[in-house]
Amino acid sequence: MTSLRTRINQHCKSCIYDPKFHGTWRQQVTLCAITSCALHDVRPLTKSPISGTVLDAHQLSQEEHAALLGSSGAQICPK
Repeated sequence: MTSLRTRINQHCKSCIYDPKFHGTWRQQVTLCAITSCALHDVRPLTKSPISGTVLDAHQLSQEEHAALLGSSGAQICPK
């Protein structure tokens, strides 16, 4: 039996991750803007800084990224 965390991670990855787009699956899930999703507040977040290049590719400013993270503590990295 898989854990709840594993199932949430798998759901989020299958929902939003595009291996042909910028960023790792965790970065893409961290940048998920679907705030109406019931799992948004418990989605897996990257512990690594997200580069400005990845934010640019997702058309997010650092302020928008910070708003998506709330108080999670994930980091933004300069380009």
